[in-house]
Amino acid sequence: MLTVRRLQPNVTDIEWLKRNSLKVGCDGDSFVRNYLRNVLGFEPENIKNVSSEYSYEGEFDSANISAAFLELPYEKVFISHHCKRYSATTPTYRFGGLGFVFQKGSPIAPDFSKAILKLSEDGELKRLEEKWFAPSRECLSNATDNDITGSLSLQNFWGIYVITGATSTICFLLFLFQLLKNYYKQEVEDRGNATPSDKSVWGKTVALARYIYHGETVTPGESPISDPSPDIHEWNSSNLELSNPEDTPENLQPSPPAEIEVVNIPDSDTQ
Repeated sequence: MLTVRRLQPNVTDIEWLKRNSLKVGCDGDSFVRNYLRNVLGFEPENIKNVSSEYSYEGEFDSANISAAFLELPYEKVFISHHCKRYSATTPTYRFGGLGFVFQKGSPIAPDFSKAILKLSEDGELKRLEEKWFAPSRECLSNATDNDITGSLSLQNFWGIYVITGATSTICFLLFLFQLLKNYYKQEVEDRGNATPSDKSVWGKTVALARYIYHGETVTPGESPISDPSPDIHEWNSSNLELSNPEDTPENLQPSPPAEIEVVNIPDSDTQ
């Protein structure tokens, strides 16, 4: 079973441990060392034997090991005493079932196996495990606090805010630079028509605000009304000339058709 620091975990998975050639600890008297070397593929020089379950904390504190592989009962005892600093990670590797040694040919071996199987099926083993390996009150309260304080806050998204703010600021500065560049260019062209009042700070401020709002500057020499648009629509229409009914056909004189010209002049903006 892999145990790592809880508050600041520095281990992701087994492959990460092997890839970075980090040392792991285990009980040298158990089968765990051979399993780490032959099955999981750890290098022998990266496996450190730990003399007892009480020595793991010192090995972690001195950075001699980055993770530890323990048998499940020892792992539960270790976590119950050090739940604030360490945590158990998945996966959990299980091997067969329980093993017992009896004298060869002993008649109680089958009965013993059946009794253990019955305890497992009835859930008695699970209840015994919860009774003898129950987490302490300190661990339970710590787990509750972690669940409460584990919600996301603004600090979790500071990177997004920085990127968004920097991008928006750069775009605004580029737009402002281009706007001021065009304004000063147009101001230089219209400088000859400016009055003394336009050269004051207030006049320049008003002119700049007007340019930002309207998109163009206004000088005293300009006409507030623009020239009429050349786009003029004309219609020609012929009217019949009315005649007196008393007039005889002989007295009727042909008259040229009257022309009515309609001119539509679009409204122009006043500056």
